[in-house]
Amino acid sequence: MCDDLPPVDGSGTGPCLDDFFAVFANYRRRCVLHHLREEQCVSLGAIARQIAAWERAYRAEIDSENLIDRIETELIHMHLPKLREVNLVEYDRQSSIVVYRDPPAIVSALLDLCTDRDIPK
Repeated sequence: MCDDLPPVDGSGTGPCLDDFFAVFANYRRRCVLHHLREEQCVSLGAIARQIAAWERAYRAEIDSENLIDRIETELIHMHLPKLREVNLVEYDRQSSIVVYRDPPAIVSALLDLCTDRDIPK
């Protein structure tokens, strides 16, 4: 969290704009948010499969052997914790369910800006 910048939600304690830019700096984290914007509660496996499909659509030469497993591992250890830090998702390891929290308006605006670049048509 940013100690020297105001939080975007006006609470005095939440994430600041820089925290959200750090989240949006990564393609797979943006993909998680794109997917959760459509389905607010989804399994980790479904998110990993969707990200793999989007990545294959952009780069047909991508090595798809174990791609979904690699994405799942990366989500668990890197991306979901980052998204949880800024209060965008909840993740239950036991059920492997990811839930989209009520994001501030800035998140929807940033996703809108990224959609055409991130999501294959």
